[in-house]
Amino acid sequence: MGDARRGAQIYATSSEILERIDLRRAVTVLTAVCVTGIAAAAISLAFSGMSTVPFLCLGISIPGFAWGVRYALKKPVTYPESLAYVAYCDVSIVIGICVVTTSGIAFVKLAWLVAANTYTFVFHGRTAVAIQSAVTVVATALAVGGAVFRGDSNAPALITIVATVILANLIAAWVIYGGMAQFATHADDRDHLARHDDLTGLLNRRGLQEACEKWTGDAKDRHIVVAVVDLDEFKSINDTYGHGVGDEVLRRTARQLQALQGPDRFLARLGGDEFGMVAIVCSDEVLNYHQVVQDAMDSGGDEIPVNSSVGVASEALSRLGDLPDSSLVAAVADLLIKADNAMYRVKRGDSLGAYSIERRTEYRIG
Repeated sequence: MGDARRGAQIYATSSEILERIDLRRAVTVLTAVCVTGIAAAAISLAFSGMSTVPFLCLGISIPGFAWGVRYALKKPVTYPESLAYVAYCDVSIVIGICVVTTSGIAFVKLAWLVAANTYTFVFHGRTAVAIQSAVTVVATALAVGGAVFRGDSNAPALITIVATVILANLIAAWVIYGGMAQFATHADDRDHLARHDDLTGLLNRRGLQEACEKWTGDAKDRHIVVAVVDLDEFKSINDTYGHGVGDEVLRRTARQLQALQGPDRFLARLGGDEFGMVAIVCSDEVLNYHQVVQDAMDSGGDEIPVNSSVGVASEALSRLGDLPDSSLVAAVADLLIKADNAMYRVKRGDSLGAYSIERRTEYRIG
């Protein structure tokens, strides 16, 4: 049972990696084309005098068309289906090797087995690969034994063919395992870039939303506090000092705000020169949260003066049930709007809003 669970997990992980880099569909379509083509070729060869029992070859080849249809469908292939497909390939190829009339066709079928092994390398773990290795040894021994029995191949040719089969499997395994490792790294990089701002390293809006979706902390007697920070006259910094300095201002701001980061606190660059913070805090921390933000923003250097406007909004977690969608994501989306409005009221010098606490901070960066 442990091996089955482990195998299923490996299959799910491999499938997920291919899905994340948009290759899973291509691999399944290629599999569909290959199995259909091999089944058609096997039938054609069988009825061209290359099989001692052509109707047996016909019978074991017909399911190949069904597998081709299954892999062509957009519905993902399950782990048991994938194992059944590999088992079908093994059985049909081994039987085919036993009934061929020439060694050349037997070795063609060994090449088909290499293709089945390659599929196994892509999707399955060590147990399946070990089984495929054993099947390959048996199939190769049958092909060589048949060649010796028929006397239609000499020793150098047999040695060359066996070495080629072994080398082809080794190369396929090396390429697939190395490629899957690279694919996994590439997929992780893509996921990171999809959820993070590449300039500051903070979460972007999508990453912030997903972080809120995954939050599973204790909601008892706690509040959601959302702060929006906007750098004042940021365009003038770019115009005066250049975009390189402007980028450094954004990075420095992100580093300062990271002082607020914690298990129940998320930081994001919302876009441009606007940053957002989401914190799940105890009730007695709500009224002082603007000071927490101000302290973080006041920790800069003294070369380029940068002003910022801050809007803060909060909501008791116990009130989530009042929202159309009683989730942290919905609450944060609502509070981001309120905090953003509060921040713009600060910029205009208007009075405080009912849902917000605002402060105007000034700091310098070095």
